[in-house]
Amino acid sequence: MTIFLKESFWTQSKHLYTAIFCIAFISYVSSAEVNSWECGNFEDASIIGGDGTYLGKLGPKWLTDSIFNTSSIHASTWSSESIFNDASIFGDSYSNTSVFNDSANNPPKIISKNGFVGYLSIGPEWHNDRFSPYDLKYTCDWD
Repeated sequence: MTIFLKESFWTQSKHLYTAIFCIAFISYVSSAEVNSWECGNFEDASIIGGDGTYLGKLGPKWLTDSIFNTSSIHASTWSSESIFNDASIFGDSYSNTSVFNDSANNPPKIISKNGFVGYLSIGPEWHNDRFSPYDLKYTCDWD
């Protein structure tokens, strides 16, 4: 009976340590998510493609250059300067420079007046310097 209780305690301790590790790892993995209080770091930041192409700005849809302004070439589905053109190197799902290729190694950069902020990219999740345009749009209420 005593051996069973010691073994049970040891097993329970291992489960507790495993749970703590998993929680810590999950919060690390999701660290690239944008919090609403961080939106000021992104607003009016320029999006620059890996080849230096200007792709617009982050910010509310009423901004002329916003990637969320549907009247802007930077939000269109036909412009080569738009991340939302799935036939462009910045918007397809296989290009090394695309926002929507989660394994791209050269996605567009986010550059604010203070310098480099991160990359505009849907992934991979473990990169804490990659930010999804959809996460930014909805968290910062730019739609």
